[in-house]
Amino acid sequence: MARTPKAVLASVLGPGTSYEGDMVFEGRVRLDGHYVGRLYTEDWLELGQTGVLDGSADVANAVIAGRVQGDLRVRDRLILEPTAQLSGRVDAGVLEVRPGATIDAQVRAHGKPLE
Repeated sequence: MARTPKAVLASVLGPGTSYEGDMVFEGRVRLDGHYVGRLYTEDWLELGQTGVLDGSADVANAVIAGRVQGDLRVRDRLILEPTAQLSGRVDAGVLEVRPGATIDAQVRAHGKPLE
């Protein structure tokens, strides 16, 4: 995954694991497993190639290489890697899409960070 900050990783949901529920994180979050529910962080969400997010997320920044089904609000920068699969609704400050990413969503990209 590209251009994520060097900040300390606050939480990891590894490959082969799953979680259901709502969570608020302080710091950067990496998901390589299956997460169902609502997720919030004032930092980065990293969704790896094996990661699946079913539900909604409200994050400062995100880099997505896996699959998102639901609502995604990214207040600053959303990066969709070539393996990203996105369906649902997206509201992002700035959207970067790498060739190969799949989007089947209602998308709003504002061109600047959201207030």
